[in-house]
Amino acid sequence: MTDTSPLIDRSRTLDLARHHPGRRAGHVAAHVRGSGLPDRNWRLGADGELRTARLLEPLTGRTRRDRLLCRPPRWRVLHSVPLDGGAADLDHVLIGPPGICVINTRHHRHRTVLLDGDRLVVSGTATDAVPRARTEADRVRELLLPRLGPGGAAVPVRPVIAVVGTPVRVRRWPDDVVVATEGALVPALRGLAPLLDPAEVDRIHEVARRPASWA
Repeated sequence: MTDTSPLIDRSRTLDLARHHPGRRAGHVAAHVRGSGLPDRNWRLGADGELRTARLLEPLTGRTRRDRLLCRPPRWRVLHSVPLDGGAADLDHVLIGPPGICVINTRHHRHRTVLLDGDRLVVSGTATDAVPRARTEADRVRELLLPRLGPGGAAVPVRPVIAVVGTPVRVRRWPDDVVVATEGALVPALRGLAPLLDPAEVDRIHEVARRPASWA
């Protein structure tokens, strides 16, 4: 979740690969709850990010062949990547053959969701989910790609929205944002054209896991 709140995560974590999904949303939920305010939206956000992380495990886990060959998985993922000094975050940064997929989780349990181009409408209320996904991808291009050295600017960065907890009725797909429900997320990601080899995926992951790469 990228909503700004008064809570700043001042953790000294040196390896973002150790961040668990929903980390910031869970911290904010606890802070809000401790202030005596409702924390439901933040708890739903944290739960949704955990669900998405579990969906990604077939991509990011090591296969039997990976273990036999002593090689890392073809896809690597970071969760709860801090932005703006910890005042916001990227839910999931997935690095794989198609490039960098910036995944924003939308957990709308028991709600009706309509996708109409750039409008994701939840129970009759239009949200900014699609434009926000583009903005998050732009932040990755701005912050991470320059850290990758020569050729870094050519690495594709794809905005992705994972809708969990409810089906989506589609009237029109957005032009440049992947929107997928739980059952469709992994097939949609696997269907993207492969452009990076395993060594490049691993190199990008090594840079992306450093907090300084996002400052």
